[in-house]
Amino acid sequence: MSCYIIGAGAAVPERVVANAELAPLLGVTADWIESTSGIRERRWVTAEQSTSDLAVAAVQEALRHAGVSAEKIDYLIGCTLSPDYQVPGVAPLVQRKLAGCRPVPSVDLRVGCAAILYSLQLARGLIASGGARTVACFGAEAQSKGLDLSPRSAELNMLFGDGAGALIVRGDAHPDSDQFCLRVDDVLLASDGSFAQDLIVRAPGTANGARWISPEQLIGGLQFGSMNGRNVILHAVRKLAETAVEITERNGLGLDEIDLVIPHQANGNLLSALSRKLSLSRERIISNVGRYGNTGGASAFIALWQAYREERLRAGTTVLIVAFGAGFTWGAALCRVTTD
Repeated sequence: MSCYIIGAGAAVPERVVANAELAPLLGVTADWIESTSGIRERRWVTAEQSTSDLAVAAVQEALRHAGVSAEKIDYLIGCTLSPDYQVPGVAPLVQRKLAGCRPVPSVDLRVGCAAILYSLQLARGLIASGGARTVACFGAEAQSKGLDLSPRSAELNMLFGDGAGALIVRGDAHPDSDQFCLRVDDVLLASDGSFAQDLIVRAPGTANGARWISPEQLIGGLQFGSMNGRNVILHAVRKLAETAVEITERNGLGLDEIDLVIPHQANGNLLSALSRKLSLSRERIISNVGRYGNTGGASAFIALWQAYREERLRAGTTVLIVAFGAGFTWGAALCRVTTD
């Protein structure tokens, strides 16, 4: 069953953190960060900003773009790797802060950087079952507050920025026939938990011994992320390419018929490798990693919003969304711009 994305929004903090500011903390040079990751700068929140603050701003913009009021939302689906609190989830906090939003079901998905795909699949299921007519999906991150800004973690922590993106999803096309809609025709998801420890934040957690966090664990840095970088990028490129082929073939399309690819913005090297693997020019792949860095579960949401803002989504455009994240989790969505 198809459903429609009728609005997109994003929010990024005002503070710009260039490589020149970050490099001395990580014991590297600004040029090394850019050459290794393709990132020139990223946005970080202030001490007073939280993940839910960014998420609310992104949802509000998506609602404005869709021409829909918050009262029309039937379900909120939120995704983050950097929540306001361990409990409750970020989605209920957004529901509370979003003016006009009714006490609708609000749920968090912990699926890493594949957030946009898992939330779209859940939204499709809710709409198909009659559980909702209008669903707000968002990914939001304030990762800067949890980074290990030391040389031991340079390769990982040079990547991350803060931001949020949101989509408004409905079972029918936009009521304004002049407003383009992005019809979601298919979503393909997968995960493989055997690689769970290749990209992980261990603490707090109940697998850490007698306490879910202890002074010893903090001293050891378990509260910071760790990554087997080589394994992650090898699997990411391979799985995303395989998934792109599978979803296009099962919908009777070739990769040469894809007009625009919207990927998770992991780093510039992954985007280049994906371009080569799929034999697609970089011009057909949306990229903002140089400006925003890796914004985790928000990144593909922000990239989709960027495609709207840059007027890359014209009637008839075929769009492939691909993402890969911790878990490992990954997948693809096949969409088409329509005025149905």
